[in-house]
Formats: sequence, C-alpha cells, structure tokens
Amino acid sequence: MAGDAGALAATLAEAFGDDPVWCWMVPPKGRHGRLERIFGALLRYAIPRGHVYTTADRQAVTMWAPPREWRLPTSAVARAALPLLRATGSRLPRLLGRMGEIDRLHERQPADHWYLEFIGTTDAARGTGLGSLLLDDALTRFDEAGLPVYLESSNERNLSFYRRHGFTVTGEPPMRSGPPQWTLWRDPRPAR
Repeated sequence: MAGDAGALAATLAEAFGDDPVWCWMVPPKGRHGRLERIFGALLRYAIPRGHVYTTADRQAVTMWAPPREWRLPTSAVARAALPLLRATGSRLPRLLGRMGEIDRLHERQPADHWYLEFIGTTDAARGTGLGSLLLDDALTRFDEAGLPVYLESSNERNLSFYRRHGFTVTGEPPMRSGPPQWTLWRDPRPAR
C-alpha cells in the first residue's frame, strides 16, 4: 500500500479540489498539486498505521484513525511541516488555525470512537457507489465492535451522503474564520 501513496494522494486531491474549506486554505494556483503534497504527507503517516482503504482501481479512498489515536503526534506534524508550508504558502496560518479548531472540537467527543479523517473519490467515480462501498465496509466492522464513528464535513453537499449512512449532524460550530464545517456522529448499529 505504501507504493500507492501517490495515486491515493491524487485521488484525495481531486476529491477535495472544489471543497470550500480546502479552497480557502490552499491557494488556487496549482491547487491540485498542492493538495497532492498535503495528502501525500498525511498518507505517509497513515498508511503504515494500517487504516487506509481503497478500491482496486484507486478511485476511492478512506483514511481512518482508531479510538484514542486520532491526534497526529508532534513527530508526524514535524515531518509534514515542509510539505504543508510548500502547499499553502502564506495561507499556512489558515490551515494550522483550522486544524487547531478541529482538534478542539474533536476533544469534546467521547474518546472511544473511530474517526473518519478523509473519504474521497475521483471525479470519474463520483456517484458510482465506490465511496459508499468503502464506508459501508468499515461501518460494518465498527458496528460489530460496538464502536461509534465521528467525522467533520467541510462541504455541506456531503451531509446527505453521511445521513444516508446513519450519521447525525451534531453541530455547525462557529469557526473563527473561513467556511463552516459540520460535526457528525454515528452510533453503532445492533447486529442483525
């Protein structure tokens, strides 16, 4: 899977290329390449942890953090610092500020939950069910373990997708600046 980091970063960059929050945090010139650098840095940390899932054609990807392991360690942030700076330039304070706000929101959640860090598909795969396939597979495993799931959505148009998968919007917390984000929670479903 480590050899797939480039392809997966490209998929996530395409998926978030028109996302309101990412457009606010990442300059428009060369945005796709900038997003690839950011997601590449995040994937280099996430893949070895074993909770990145993709389709065979790399057209859809999910990144998860297990219970109590969602916060990036200082060492991972330090390794990602240069790619983040190169990707955001003068907008780095926006990115870091939003990451801090998201962390503070996340700290308010019950500790034992899976965290959906990112889910995305390429434009060609959007609406084909690949994202749902990956999400449903993970939710089934988490339901069997009796664990809830938490996420933040940075795009209002995705809220109906999450609702179809059993998530409830728990808030639209006020952000200090930039576009809104929503917090969502899904309790585990009982076994059938």
